[in-house]
Amino acid sequence: MLDTSTMPERVARWLTAHVRPARVERYEIMTGGFSRVMARVDVRWEDGSTETVILRGDPPAELATLTSDRDAEWALLSGLRRLGKVPVPDVRWYVDDPEHFGSKALFVEHIPSRTLQAHLLEGLDQHAALLRWADMLASVATISPDDLPDAMPRPTDWHAYVDARIEAWRALADGHVEAAPIIRYLAAWMDANRPDPVPFTLVHGDPQAANVIVDDAGEWHLIDWEFSHVGDPREDLGYYNAYSSAVPPNLATLDLDRFLGRYRERTGLGEDAVNPVTFGWFTILSTLTAVEGLYGGIAGFTRGERKGTSVAFNAILVTTGHEAFVEATRQIDAGRDVTGAAR
Repeated sequence: MLDTSTMPERVARWLTAHVRPARVERYEIMTGGFSRVMARVDVRWEDGSTETVILRGDPPAELATLTSDRDAEWALLSGLRRLGKVPVPDVRWYVDDPEHFGSKALFVEHIPSRTLQAHLLEGLDQHAALLRWADMLASVATISPDDLPDAMPRPTDWHAYVDARIEAWRALADGHVEAAPIIRYLAAWMDANRPDPVPFTLVHGDPQAANVIVDDAGEWHLIDWEFSHVGDPREDLGYYNAYSSAVPPNLATLDLDRFLGRYRERTGLGEDAVNPVTFGWFTILSTLTAVEGLYGGIAGFTRGERKGTSVAFNAILVTTGHEAFVEATRQIDAGRDVTGAAR
């Protein structure tokens, strides 16, 4: 997908064979994606009409930072469009044979837009955005496992699910190329301080302002569902806190009581389940997939299996995460919320 000299012809050939006769007038790699390759494709159909779509697939294995499943992403996005509870771009066509483009790939609707992150950095009212962001995360949490594709794995027991997540942290430490005592500490701390369970729902897995696009009418659309799964909805709250604390602004901690109150109102979860302490606990647990990918990238780089400046640069994020995680445990253990304000 990265070969811009051959991809226009290859895309046109696939569209002609599977959709209708077409010519690709522009194929442009899009920047900003963390783990997937995305390209803007300008198509001219046989009748003279034009259309722009986004092609989304996997990078070459040696450049990959994180791994995910395009089959699962296609099935979920198709289902979410039909369900209509969360605003997402339309998925148009699916290429399930990697022989065509070197990767399985999705054609996704192109929405003229800019990211919420860009709007926030340019002065969007953060207090108003706080409520809208809480509403969006809550809309994901209202999607039950029964609403989701049959092929999507469904855990059946909350304690077993959390046990497996914590054990994965321990396995991460065991399999790394060097000692990782902080990971063992975090696993032990989470095990000793686990919250009470709540019902399973859909979890986005990577909620951040850069994964919300705002169209010309001001409507928000949630994108990049590759790490979605059935789990504890509070994982999305924690992941957003971890990510946006490193890449501000953090809308949640702008007014944490107001943010969590709105989320509780929209989801029906009580204050015993959603509060500053559970917010801090899930700040750590929720980042497992990202941390696994970063550690795996570092290990692969060390063994000569990975290459590229992005893999090396992402090593910085590991130490940033360590600092944030340890601070979260200190604040919670001291009886204080993750913003530092007294409970």
